Amino acid sequence: MTFQQLGIAEEMNDLKIKKILDIVTPYSMVHETGIIFTMAAVVYAIKNTLPGVILECGTWRGGCSVAMLLVQRELFGKVLKPVYMLDSFEGLPSVDHRDGPLAAEWQAGADKEKYFNNCKAAQEELENLLKQHQFLAADYKLVRGWFESTVPSVASELSGQGIAVLRLDGDWYASTDVSLRHLCPITSERGVVVIDDYYAWDGCARALHDYLSRSDLPYRIKSLPYNFGAYFIKQACRASFNEF
Repeated sequence: MTFQQLGIAEEMNDLKIKKILDIVTPYSMVHETGIIFTMAAVVYAIKNTLPGVILECGTWRGGCSVAMLLVQRELFGKVLKPVYMLDSFEGLPSVDHRDGPLAAEWQAGADKEKYFNNCKAAQEELENLLKQHQFLAADYKLVRGWFESTVPSVASELSGQGIAVLRLDGDWYASTDVSLRHLCPITSERGVVVIDDYYAWDGCARALHDYLSRSDLPYRIKSLPYNFGAYFIKQACRASFNEF
């Protein structure tokens, strides 16, 4: 999906993108192409008046979530869609057999450079970043805890308003599975669902394939540039052959 296809090419100019990237890159493990796409998805959702909030499962230090807040303020003057930020702030849960041997090796500390203390982050650091950029309490919501406990309750809370952009960055099978099962059904039609770890981890890809097959859904999985993640548009069926 290009910015032209999203209908937001004019808004996503290089200067505005660079300004936000300079702020959030130190707080994210996501490649800049993934951050840019996430911001573009938020702009697309607002311009197309898709109902619902923005939600990220796996916020870590807040880079992508804060980017989704900053792009709204940069382009629309204020935050129009609050960003829900879910994270354990205790690192990643244990892998299971569905995640594969590479994930098990990584969690055992095989890649010291990219281990990041099992992706543990301090909630206080994220809170300070939000305060530094003067976001209001109504602009975001932090939800701390393991997804198996928090995701179902957040889904119940948001069932009346829905989700316009859903970003999943939970790495493993179980984390991705519980997020899809509870949050995808309340994502708006034509909403954007980003799967950050689709190419990184076997369990994440397996969870997405299992969910789509089990739910009998025709969503097309599309790659972000250089395979730095994947996404799909929640769309029950194609209306024409010309749709992306």
